[in-house]
Amino acid sequence: PLQKVLKETPVPKGTEVLVRVTRSGVCHSDLHIWDGYFDLGGGKKFWVKDRGCIPPFTMGHEPFGVVEAMGPLAKKAARGLKLGQKRVVFPWIGCGKCAVCKDGQDNYCLNQKFMGIYMRGAYGTHIVVPHPKYLVDATGVDEAFAATLACSGLTVYSAINKFPALGPRDGVAVIGCGGL
Repeated sequence: PLQKVLKETPVPKGTEVLVRVTRSGVCHSDLHIWDGYFDLGGGKKFWVKDRGCIPPFTMGHEPFGVVEAMGPLAKKAARGLKLGQKRVVFPWIGCGKCAVCKDGQDNYCLNQKFMGIYMRGAYGTHIVVPHPKYLVDATGVDEAFAATLACSGLTVYSAINKFPALGPRDGVAVIGCGGL
């Protein structure tokens, strides 16, 4: 069951950035994670604990918030990031050690540390982001909507980019509901 737990506000170290969460989307995946499994149909279940997602932890992988503090190395890597700025937090964080991550392709990392699954998520008051590169400026975008962009927005973007080249007479039907 979900529980309210009080913890000390973390202090960022190294390249870490502390973000005070002001908005968080609720993804359908969060409901499955809360249940402890994804229903694959036909009585088959994909248990999240078998992938290392073991409670207790703070869920939420659609964060938006305010930069509240930076570790000493984050200030050098921040490229203009300042305290008080609002940012979307990219939650699909790589291990940072493998060749794929070192090439800046964290989304292909086989040892990802997804926020809200393997590390503290956006249902808390604060999150520690490992590096400023995971913070995205969303100036001009409604904050409640911006929170969903790093999950549902990227999912849709990825799906659209898998379309073959479309001609002027081709049509596309979009069927779905929710954020996607």
